[in-house]
Amino acid sequence: MERADELATLTAALRGAARGQGGLVLLFGEAGVGKTSLIRALGAAAGAEHGARVLVGWCEPLSSPRPLAPLLDVLPGLGRRVGQAFAGVRDGAPAGELLDSVVHELAALQRVTLLVFEDVHWADEATLDLVRFLARRLANVPALLVVTYRDDEIGRTHPLSVLLGDLAPLPGITRVLLSRLSAPAVARLAAGHDVDAARLHELTGGNPFFVVEVLAATRGDGLPATVLAAIRGRLARLSPAGSALVEALAALGRPAPTALVGALVPDAEAGLRSGLEQGLLTASTPAVAFRHELARMAVLDTVPAFRRVELHSRVLGLLLRGEVAEDELAFVVEHAEQAGDAAAVAIYAPLAGRRATALGAHREAATHYASALRCVDRLAEPEQLDVLERAHRAFHLSHELAAAAECARRLVALRVARGDRLAAGETLHALAHTLWAGGRTSGARRASDEAVRLLEQLPPGAELARAYAHAVELSFLTQEPSPDGAPTSGYSAAALVLARRLGLPDVEAWVRFFEAVGRLRRTERGWETLLAIRDTAVANGWLEHIPRLTLVPAGLAALRHDPVRAVPMLDEAMRLLADRDMSGFVLFLRGCRSHALLQAGNWAGAAAEATAVRLDPRGTPPTYLAPLAVLGVLCARRGEQGAWPVLDEAMELIEEPDLLRLCVVHEARAEAAWLAGDHGRAAEEARRGLLGAGPAADPWQAGPLACWLHRAGEAPPPVPVAEPCARELAGDWAGAADAYEARGLPYEAALARLGGDADAARAALAVFTRLGAGAAATVARARLRDLGERRHTRTPWESTRRNPYGLTGRQLEVHALLVEGLTNAQIAARLVLSPNTVNHHVGAILTKLDVPNRVEAARKLG
Repeated sequence: MERADELATLTAALRGAARGQGGLVLLFGEAGVGKTSLIRALGAAAGAEHGARVLVGWCEPLSSPRPLAPLLDVLPGLGRRVGQAFAGVRDGAPAGELLDSVVHELAALQRVTLLVFEDVHWADEATLDLVRFLARRLANVPALLVVTYRDDEIGRTHPLSVLLGDLAPLPGITRVLLSRLSAPAVARLAAGHDVDAARLHELTGGNPFFVVEVLAATRGDGLPATVLAAIRGRLARLSPAGSALVEALAALGRPAPTALVGALVPDAEAGLRSGLEQGLLTASTPAVAFRHELARMAVLDTVPAFRRVELHSRVLGLLLRGEVAEDELAFVVEHAEQAGDAAAVAIYAPLAGRRATALGAHREAATHYASALRCVDRLAEPEQLDVLERAHRAFHLSHELAAAAECARRLVALRVARGDRLAAGETLHALAHTLWAGGRTSGARRASDEAVRLLEQLPPGAELARAYAHAVELSFLTQEPSPDGAPTSGYSAAALVLARRLGLPDVEAWVRFFEAVGRLRRTERGWETLLAIRDTAVANGWLEHIPRLTLVPAGLAALRHDPVRAVPMLDEAMRLLADRDMSGFVLFLRGCRSHALLQAGNWAGAAAEATAVRLDPRGTPPTYLAPLAVLGVLCARRGEQGAWPVLDEAMELIEEPDLLRLCVVHEARAEAAWLAGDHGRAAEEARRGLLGAGPAADPWQAGPLACWLHRAGEAPPPVPVAEPCARELAGDWAGAADAYEARGLPYEAALARLGGDADAARAALAVFTRLGAGAAATVARARLRDLGERRHTRTPWESTRRNPYGLTGRQLEVHALLVEGLTNAQIAARLVLSPNTVNHHVGAILTKLDVPNRVEAARKLG
């Protein structure tokens, strides 16, 4: 009912797939709105019209979802190649082979395939990756993938929201929203029932499931107050066998094989008949299920807590009667936890975690390992070590860094107690990396130093070489000077000697890379060396090193205020990592890219990129620093409210001084205070950023903060500063402006010109106006007034401020006539203006819109 348009849209997409033009349909709406009913209608049409293969899989509401649950459901309907690939993944083969096999199977069949994944708001990480993979590859495949989900149950940090954001720009995606039923539709459904149709629509909101449930439960006895009462009305009419059966099914939480149902409750056949008669259940060979998840939840709500524990215990006992299949492990853990069976959790949660990791479902693996760790003391010591090692990896891959660090600490303690100093040193090295990734700089340094100290007591081996190399890397990351005043050299020589002696070319390249970084920061030379070492790592397949050797050059270019170099390097780095299934690191690069776009003057692009990263839940604390700084400083530059809450949020992510990562935030905070006229706070923020900045500090990170101190009227400390900053500090505003512009920094060049004469201040004002920097423009006008100027110093009219490009009312009139295609002479005649005046307005419009000609101006704002 009221689904003709939606069904027509789905049918059209299916016909396109039948012609070899496949695609993805996102079918969404609230619980009970009729998504499954619409899928059934589409499936019937697909079979009748196209002879389609219809495959439907489901996701279940488990605390840790079963990996690739919907693919498992449809596996029997797919070809042998997919089954073999799935078995290969179980044995440790790359998940990419399984994904490729699914596409190959869909493409190989002569008839169209309708593949449906139901309720993906409950999906595991691997299933979402499968949807992401298929969405990019179905354009020339005779298959239609329909994904259903409840849009009212996913917030901005839900994994499905992340997937939907990734899919947004892709072509070939159809989005179908199912709305509630109208009052007339509810009235038609209520015909023949002794109910007030208007009241029924009011109470149910037009939700089809609610409406049908209420109508089926009332039977003329009056309208229940809630749907829960409606379902309980059905429960009251069940036979004792039916009540026992639906309670057991509610505890199971998924469609259940009839054999399992029969083992759970006595007289299951009679109970099933009762449940079917009351409309609570559906039965299709070989499974029994609730007609809707809301019904299951309502039933479970009526079961006392002690009875739920008993039911989960019985289900667990049945699942453990024989050998547990890998695909059942998630269910075993779920029921063991609900039953409070710690012994079963200790045994099966690690197995479920290993299974999820093998399938690429790292978040689900982390959930299982979190369960295992609560019971790990029940295991023997070797098993405890194995669980902790695997849990550390799962937590790290799912970006749960605090949990990963705690696992590493427990591992160190166990290994020290066992006298295994070699393994303890390796774990300390891993702990240092985890702590750094989570923004714990001082803790990372302590763990790294302890790893070196412990391993130096043993015969030198690969473990010590790696510990040395990581200490070299950390000395760059923490900007810690060595005895000669340059970063990275403290352990470099020892690391290189050991790497050469042991034949470890990857460790040697690792050290050489960070030595080159140290030289680059002092001399501005060496980018080619960094990229050559990265390319060597890629060519040799040194997977451990590819992320760091890719992230550092691209991110460093952005941090060093080099947008001309940074943007293409960041784009290349993102492609390189994504092509190697390392997309988890791309989010950090996107944050750096937002900062580079801000520097280049592309503020709209910077805001869009920064907002997308800020809303993505997959990052670690350092991931969000640059995006938050970008959004906060843009608010301040535009004179908008809300800059400080965003900048405060950024500061809360890292709890200790860290110039490398926090410099962008301290710069933004100093500027926000300066733009607001609070020079005291601006100086304070800049000084905080320079805490601990010594001779090894990067001139492009310490220099801008020194300039904010200078602009706030205070003398900066003796820190390394880049050339444009040095010129500005020396009073050479013209040389500073030229140097900033040569590096592609128009806003910084305009700031430098504020220290010059009236012509320079007017040039700065023009840049601020073009960029939409209202607060900086106000500072420029004040500077002009201080220089005795009166022209161009009045704040624009309200209508001009409301225009995003700063066009005045008259300029908007001229622009409208440009859109009509009028010449300057015709515009002058129409507006009764002199031709010279019109020429002036047209020139101002081109400048403010940043376009080369009138055609582009008409297109941009037309």
